[in-house]
Amino acid sequence: MESILILGGGAAGTAIGNKLARELRREIAKEEVEITILDKSDVFQNPGVFTFIPFDLYTKEDALKPRRKLLSPRVKCFFGEDGEVTKIDIGSREVAVKSGKKYSYDYLVVATGCRHDLNAVPGLSADYNSFYTLEGTLKLREKLKALKGGKIVIATPRMPISCPGAPGKFTVMLDDYLRHVRGVRENFEISFLWPVELIGPPAYNANISEIFDERGVEVSRNFKFASVDAGKKEVVSADGERIKYDLLVVAPPHRAAEALENSGMTDEKGWVPIERYTLQYQRGTKTYDEVYVAGDTGPAEILKTGIGTHYQAMVVAQNLINDITGVEAMAAYKGETGCPFVGEIYSDATKGVAFIPSWTYNRPPEPFKPSKLGWLVYRSYYYLYWEMNVKALM
Repeated sequence: MESILILGGGAAGTAIGNKLARELRREIAKEEVEITILDKSDVFQNPGVFTFIPFDLYTKEDALKPRRKLLSPRVKCFFGEDGEVTKIDIGSREVAVKSGKKYSYDYLVVATGCRHDLNAVPGLSADYNSFYTLEGTLKLREKLKALKGGKIVIATPRMPISCPGAPGKFTVMLDDYLRHVRGVRENFEISFLWPVELIGPPAYNANISEIFDERGVEVSRNFKFASVDAGKKEVVSADGERIKYDLLVVAPPHRAAEALENSGMTDEKGWVPIERYTLQYQRGTKTYDEVYVAGDTGPAEILKTGIGTHYQAMVVAQNLINDITGVEAMAAYKGETGCPFVGEIYSDATKGVAFIPSWTYNRPPEPFKPSKLGWLVYRSYYYLYWEMNVKALM
C-alpha cells in the first residue's frame, strides 16, 4: 500500500485529498493506496469571508464548516493532538504529532498554511486589531459599530501576507460602510500604510489608487513599519515618522508553521523553498520528488492567494495521481493566481461593484473595471466555494 500523508486540512489540503480520493477510488478500494489528512482542528475556516464580516456582509456561520463533512469518506483524518504536527523527518519519511503518535508516508503534501508573527513588530501585540482571524474580525466588527470618529490606520508591516489584496479591499469597504451605511464618514480620517510601491500588479494598483484618491484615503507607500507605541497610539516608522491613530487595523506579519521551522524545512525568510513549477520541496540543490508543498506555506516569491492555492492543489493532486498510476507526465503550476477587487459594497446608495483579475508568472492582469456583475459573482462565490473548490469539482 502506498501512503499519501497530507499536513493541513485547509483549502489546499482538503481539495487535494478530495481529488485524490475521487480519482484513486479503485486503488483505495483494493487497499493499494491510503490517503490521510492531519490537522489540529476539526473545523474548516474560510478566511476569504473574514474581510466582509466587520461590515455584516457575511456572518461567522458563513466562514465555518465541519471538516469531516467536506472530506471524502475515503480519506482518513486525524484531528486534535493526533493531527497537530510537531516534527517532520524528511529522511525517515515520518511525521510526529503532539500526542506522540508518528505517521509514515510514501508521499507527503505540506499544506499547513502560515501563522501570524506578532513578535516581528515591537509593540504590535499591545494594540492589535485585524480581520485576519475569525476572533479578530468579530471583535473589529463591534469596535467599528461603536466608534464615533477619529483616525483609522490600516497597515501592512511587511510582505508577503496571505491574500495581499485584503487590506485594500477592507479599506474600500470601510469607507463605504462609514459613508453610506453609518453616515459618519466626515467624522473619520482613513490612512493606508503599505510596505512597497505598488498595491498589487499595475492594473490592480491603478484601480485601487484611483479609488483611494477619490475618497480621500491618505496613502503612504514604501512605509517602513518599525514599531507600535501603544501608550501614545502611534505607528513608528524606521525613519522616525510617527502616525497617530484611534484605531489600528493590521495585516500581521506572516511566516510558515512552527513545525516546519523546527524541522529545518524553511529558508532564511521563514518559508518553505520549492521548485516553482512542480511545487516539489527543495533543500539546497536537492529536490524531493515525494514531497509537495501547496498554498500559503510556499516561498515568499509565490503569491499567497486563495485562487493560487486552488490551482496549486490541482497540480499537486494530478502529479500524485500520475505517479501512482504510472502516467509518465508532470502537470506544471505556471503561477495561475488571482485577487478579488472590490470597487464598492452594496448599500442603499451604492450598487456594489467588483472584479476578479487573474494572471500567471509571465502574464500580468490586463486593465479592468469592476462591475455589478463582478460583485454578484464574487458574493456568490463564497457560497459555492464549499461544494466546488473545497471538494475539487472545479
